[in-house]
Amino acid sequence: MVSHGPLPFIVLSATGEDVRRCTSCWGCEAISTPEMDLSFGELMQGVARNDERILGCATLWASGALAGRSVCQQGLQVALVLEALRQEARRRGVVPRLPVERSSA
Repeated sequence: MVSHGPLPFIVLSATGEDVRRCTSCWGCEAISTPEMDLSFGELMQGVARNDERILGCATLWASGALAGRSVCQQGLQVALVLEALRQEARRRGVVPRLPVERSSA
């Protein structure tokens, strides 16, 4: 995979949102679905650390509508961040991981 710059700066230039402001307060953890492999907090921290594996995580692709309901105590617009990451993943040709089915037992 060819690097196109650090993820925090890609998000900042595309959205004006500085994911490095995420303080791991976990205020965005209240919303999740079984399709999400990471919480929004884990995703935001991964982006802040420039962890490029985030671009293929199921959460990025499965949680678009939920992100708008996520409340960040630092004022970050989670939905904007996710959309910028999806665009970057497409640009890089990253294939999203499919959500893992969880047993109901």
